Amino acid sequence: MPTLPTFEISALIELKGPQNLRNWNHFLRVELDAEDLTEYVFGPASAVPEPDKSTKPEEHRTWRLARAKAMRILYSTLRREDVIRRLERYGWDVQNTNPANVYQLVWNVFGPDAPSW
Repeated sequence: MPTLPTFEISALIELKGPQNLRNWNHFLRVELDAEDLTEYVFGPASAVPEPDKSTKPEEHRTWRLARAKAMRILYSTLRREDVIRRLERYGWDVQNTNPANVYQLVWNVFGPDAPSW
C-alpha cells in the first residue's frame, strides 16, 4: 500500500511592523505551539534552562536543537528590510542565539510602548 503524503501547514506571517504585530504574535504562537516550542520564545530567557553539557549531553543536544528550531521559526518571520533595519537600530545582535531575547526585542521595538515607527 502506498504511503500517503504528509503536509505541513504553517500559520506564520511576516512581521510588517506595529500594524500587524498582534496578528504576527498570534500566528507565531500557533506555529510554536504546534511544534511544542512556545516556551523557548514566549517564556523569559530562563524558561527552558540549559542542561549541563558534560553531565547530560543528550538532553543538552535536544535543548540546543529545539532552541535553534524556535529561532529558525522566529527568524523566518523577520525578513522585511525595514523591519530588520529598525531592529538593528535598537540593538539586534545576530550572534544572540536565544529566541526569547529576539522576541523581546521585537516586542520592545514594535509593541504598544515602542518608539514611533
